[in-house]
Amino acid sequence: MLSIINKRNIFLHQKLVKSLYEQTLTRPLATHWDPKFRRLRKNKFTEPTLLDFDSNTKEKVKRGIEPPTSFIYKPINITSSKEIFDPYIPPEGDGKASLFSKEFAKGAVEKITKSTSKKFKHLRLIKKSDSNFDENLFAETAQQIYIDAHSILSKRDPEEMLNFVTENALMKMYHNMKFKTIRWKWIESLEEPVVKHLVTREMMVKTDLYAQVTVRIHSKQILAVYDRFGRLAFGSDTLPKDVLEYVVFEKHLSDPYGSWRLHDKIIPSWSPAKTPVIRSFALPEPYKTDDELEKRIVSKFKGDDSHLEKIQEEKS
Repeated sequence: MLSIINKRNIFLHQKLVKSLYEQTLTRPLATHWDPKFRRLRKNKFTEPTLLDFDSNTKEKVKRGIEPPTSFIYKPINITSSKEIFDPYIPPEGDGKASLFSKEFAKGAVEKITKSTSKKFKHLRLIKKSDSNFDENLFAETAQQIYIDAHSILSKRDPEEMLNFVTENALMKMYHNMKFKTIRWKWIESLEEPVVKHLVTREMMVKTDLYAQVTVRIHSKQILAVYDRFGRLAFGSDTLPKDVLEYVVFEKHLSDPYGSWRLHDKIIPSWSPAKTPVIRSFALPEPYKTDDELEKRIVSKFKGDDSHLEKIQEEKS
């Protein structure tokens, strides 16, 4: 019995020695069989330049642990909003319809039937923050803000523009103005400006309150836009044009130093299409034709199929 156990132990010992010997012979595929390439393999690895972390984070990065993300918050401008809260819908035919037309009668009925409770609610909130606000006098003030904003537009001074327009209106008014010259002039007011809509809204918290007032301005203006070559691209510098606009003015009521500024314009769906801008293009080079080459082509193919027979003979 003991002899059998001894033989078994000897067999297992031989098998273990054999396996260890085979392990020493085998090598991983990632390393080269010749040790002289060890220095070349070392040169392949370049240590990455780590950011200015603390000592604990550097050790984690070296071990392959991803560093924590840095929370960089983008600045938020709360002096103005980015939209029109409750857009006023102008009646169709406003500025063109007579007192006895269907369009005017329809708009008058809608104005009477529309509830005015919301208007008084917003008006009360505006007067609570701005005690000097008067709906009847504000239309004239808004028209003067409108004139000052468009007069300064041609000067291309954004800092001075922000005294009369919000950041939302500044981006829209300065859009596509590069390499262009603007000439704008106020001629006269065809009708007295009228306040058409009042609305207030809270943003994020109840104490952060904004107010928007829509004013109807019907005036006569001159607008001329010149491109970078000095050519007239839009409008006219001598011919005045009647302009009917619904301008939205905004004020940050929670800001004690806030002021009324031009915020946006409402374009009705029934308004006529805008006149296209006259664009300038470089003249293309004149196309040169070779008359002799055309004569040779026509003479080669005279309208018969004799040239096809020659091609077939050459192939054969």
